Amino acid sequence: MRKTVKKIISLVICLMMVSTSLVAANAAASGVPGRVTLSSDQWGGDTDGNYNLSWNMYYGNNATGWCLYEKAGTGGSFKQICSESIADNTPSPQSAVKAITGKTVSGNYSYYVALSNSYGTSTSNTITVTVGNANGDILIDSVDGDFLVNQFTIKQESCDFPLSYVGAANPAYTVETNHNTVVSCSIQNKSTLHIQGLKAGRASLKIRETTTNVTRYVGVRVRNADGSLPGMPDSVSLGSVSEDTDSDLNFWKDFQPRDKNKQIDARYIYINGGPINGWKTWTTNPGDRARNYIKNSQQLGMIPFFVYYNIPDNDEGFAVDTNHIQSASYMDAYYKDLKYFLDICKNTAGDDTVGIVLEPDFLGYMMQQSGKQPNQISAMVNTAYSSGVLVKGTDPDFPDTVDGLVKSINYIVRKNCPQAYFGWQFNLWAYDGTDVPGKGILHKTETLGIPAGREFIKSKAQLITDYYKSAGVTANGANFVSIDKYGLDGGAATNASSDPAGSTWFWNADIWNNYLLFVSTMHTGSNLPVILWQIPVGHINGSQSPNPYSGGLFPDLDGTSTKYEDSAPVFFLGDTFKPGSSARFNYFKTNESNDPKITNNGTDTITWQSHIQEAKQAGVSSILFGAGVNSSTHGTGSPPTDSYWWITKAQQYYKNPVPSK
Repeated sequence: MRKTVKKIISLVICLMMVSTSLVAANAAASGVPGRVTLSSDQWGGDTDGNYNLSWNMYYGNNATGWCLYEKAGTGGSFKQICSESIADNTPSPQSAVKAITGKTVSGNYSYYVALSNSYGTSTSNTITVTVGNANGDILIDSVDGDFLVNQFTIKQESCDFPLSYVGAANPAYTVETNHNTVVSCSIQNKSTLHIQGLKAGRASLKIRETTTNVTRYVGVRVRNADGSLPGMPDSVSLGSVSEDTDSDLNFWKDFQPRDKNKQIDARYIYINGGPINGWKTWTTNPGDRARNYIKNSQQLGMIPFFVYYNIPDNDEGFAVDTNHIQSASYMDAYYKDLKYFLDICKNTAGDDTVGIVLEPDFLGYMMQQSGKQPNQISAMVNTAYSSGVLVKGTDPDFPDTVDGLVKSINYIVRKNCPQAYFGWQFNLWAYDGTDVPGKGILHKTETLGIPAGREFIKSKAQLITDYYKSAGVTANGANFVSIDKYGLDGGAATNASSDPAGSTWFWNADIWNNYLLFVSTMHTGSNLPVILWQIPVGHINGSQSPNPYSGGLFPDLDGTSTKYEDSAPVFFLGDTFKPGSSARFNYFKTNESNDPKITNNGTDTITWQSHIQEAKQAGVSSILFGAGVNSSTHGTGSPPTDSYWWITKAQQYYKNPVPSK
């Protein structure tokens, strides 16, 4: 009995001790929170912008809430980035982990934690985490966050943005723009970026920190007067082919005054190679060819254009195209690839305009060689549904024909990338009946004369336009139709330079006016604006235009690879030139059209004034210049192979651009 009583007493004492211990463990804090330490899991060479911050309070008065503070660089102040409540279990330990992810802005980031309760606040040690380059980036306050923006948007008003830079104790800045009719910019009070939005459009800013020479390029969009976002320019716009190579990017980053500037409205690149082993496999991170192109274009104040060219893959032609569109496995991959590309455009560009020229030459081959109308040529359009890109019963039913294919592509573009500005490419050679001259449809005036020859050209241009329309190129929200000239400069063909009258592609002004007639017919027949694409940049030798880069005249193109003559930019941008031999002089002075902009001095000098106004009247909204093949003359690069002739002419055009409406 006595043993039983002792056991009961012992049990009661134990229970009392446990109860006392539980009360102590759950007691409310009686003072400010205990000492707290902060650490990160980022060390060594780990600077990728993804890391965990951990704080620990090992014993003492507990907090009821905690906050994390961050400061970028050496200047500025700490800002609260996280705030959470926590249970008070004094005197038990407290801890928490905050994951920081996706930082892309290079530099050093400082952090501390503050624990608080009703008695006050305790702060931790301060730690520093390095992301990317420790020297950091130039930051634009209220524009940049965890990510450096590629561009930002302002109204047509004055704006001020404080600048900061991690890598300098007392940073100083300069700023320039490549488009001073859209924005004016300056640095005020040593570290404030001042911008005035002058009119709707796009520009790039080149911001340089002068003590380190670190430079940042960032795009600026200026809204329309009604507050809407700018789309395509309100003048006939110019563009250029351009890769994301250092040579091309450095060309565009060369901001200079007046004729040596590098302003351009758009640049384009090819998205090609087919849907299986094509463009998206060409970068370490699949699809970065398109992603990076959008980012770099936005930073440079340009609209990115893509030539989506994947019905063929490593070869092209009627047989290849037909085999591919009638292959279920190929078209399954094609529709998935198209959706993948459009998702990149939508997600990377955000609400910004992206231009897309669709499937060059495809419909040209169908018209030229099939002998059938688009609705008579089979195509595996059903794979748009089996691939999951379209849904039966939800999306429209498109037939298994070429017109179903074209209409389905247009529908998919508009559905998945609403900001796309897109259209299909036409071909001069799509009709090649026996009545077409051996040098091409536009040469018909050389045998029939101007009036009859142009009636012939107009009739064939209408046939081509009707065929493309029957294929559905204007359906489901298409924005434009497009046409090229030829992928190689006209003077590249054998004897073309010495005997341009006998050449196919080295045109005089009469042929170019025939071209504008063809374009006008496309415009009227489709009721859409026309984009001229892949227009060569080689010029006619003997240019008398002053060369702002050398102080003399531009050197002649020597007729070797990447240095061939062409007449396209002379016709559109204008030039005075001495062509040389009598054969060349007589050919390029030819003016049976009685074009008032084509004149000569009777002996050795010819002037072609700019014909962009005439192009606008024919329905042209944009001219995209550029080499169609690698051996063509290049207007970009560091330096370009035309010695800056084309870009100089482009800058002169921007002094008085032709309104697009």
